[in-house]
Amino acid sequence: MYKKPIILFNPNLPKLSKNERKVLDLLIEAGKLIVPIYLQQENNKYLGANFYPHGITKKEIEKAAIKDPSILDPYTIVEKRGGKLIATPYHIEYEKLLKPVSDQLFKAAQISNNKPFANCLRIQAKSLLDGNYEAATIAWMTSKHPYILDLCIGPIERYDDKLFFVKTSYQCWVGVLDKNNTERIVKYKDIILSSRRKVLMPSEKVDYYDKVQVRVDETLIFSGLIARTMFIGVNLPNNVNLMEEYGSEITVFKQTNAYRFKNYVWPAFNKIFSSEFKKLFTSEDIENGHLYQVVLHELAHTYLRYRNSEKNLQDLFPIIDELGASVMGIKVCGSLILKDIMTQKQLESIMIAFMARNFNLILNEKNEKSKYHYMVGGTIFLNYLLESGAVKEAGGISWPNFMKMFVSLDELASILERLLSQGTREDAEIFIKRYGNIDKLQRFKKASQ
Repeated sequence: MYKKPIILFNPNLPKLSKNERKVLDLLIEAGKLIVPIYLQQENNKYLGANFYPHGITKKEIEKAAIKDPSILDPYTIVEKRGGKLIATPYHIEYEKLLKPVSDQLFKAAQISNNKPFANCLRIQAKSLLDGNYEAATIAWMTSKHPYILDLCIGPIERYDDKLFFVKTSYQCWVGVLDKNNTERIVKYKDIILSSRRKVLMPSEKVDYYDKVQVRVDETLIFSGLIARTMFIGVNLPNNVNLMEEYGSEITVFKQTNAYRFKNYVWPAFNKIFSSEFKKLFTSEDIENGHLYQVVLHELAHTYLRYRNSEKNLQDLFPIIDELGASVMGIKVCGSLILKDIMTQKQLESIMIAFMARNFNLILNEKNEKSKYHYMVGGTIFLNYLLESGAVKEAGGISWPNFMKMFVSLDELASILERLLSQGTREDAEIFIKRYGNIDKLQRFKKASQ
């Protein structure tokens, strides 16, 4: 049986007051109640999951949406009744399941000693029942940050909708601020976002550099979609208009970084690279490289927000967007090295950790549909490096040339940004067909066994 979409972590929490502990317990209970809602949305047998009628074509949906735009609204479920497509808002479709979630948030708000946080909880609780998700987003983004407790709950990410990349899935995380690591990544942010880059299509660029917040969390629960994807970092909100006005918040999850490093990245590193090469890096080097690659990825999203990217690239947008952020994140490390914030060894660890992560995705997780966009992006990344000669093979084992790799990633970053700024779906499809062939990389399967 497919495991339920919930993960409970047991982190090392900082000291909390009795009030904070009580509030935290209520938030965790709210998170658990997201599971049955998400299970009604999730369905890996269909590209449109359970958001659209099964067996219906993409053209039928697009045609119906011309007359009724709510059919392609991010927050509706589409059903076929009497031969007609009908869209029902989430807050109505899931009303009975959402009420207990909202109740837990209201209880937490009533007892919280932190007034700004309590106010956000009330607005969030109300939004689940009336569908005014934008009000909740604005409340969180304009409240005083960072507070020690952290919550994200509701319909947010679109990765389950592989038909249009429109419909949002319910999820929740609850965390507690890791002050020391947060202070460290704030230094990265301050350097990377301290100056404006010359960008392609400047009139289309969404500029919110001065309004980016960052935090590292000790995580207690993932439920819904995020329990499937096991994200290590997120950058929200997704709405570019809200980003431009209110900024964004980057959250990094320590528990998932440690889990994915231990179970995926480190084993892949040990299997793919030669014994002589592996002596150059400790497990701590690679684990830190993995964490900071995620931080840089999320910060780099700030550079790559173009107003019409999603509209132009359609369902291929997440492949280009996620890979673009990863590659750009590595590219901007040059400024960190020049400012003595990062060493050359740390940059090499970041690149090697990302390579190991992608090899694992391609060789061991290619059937995980929730990670499809990352798997295709990882395939492009590795094929591009192999074609450029930045990564060479000896007996099936890859040997990276770090200088060539950095130059190749600079080239790849420019290509991906051009696709995001002014590319079409056809442009993206051509690029993906050239470099996204996963079969070319299966020869590494033998090397890793």
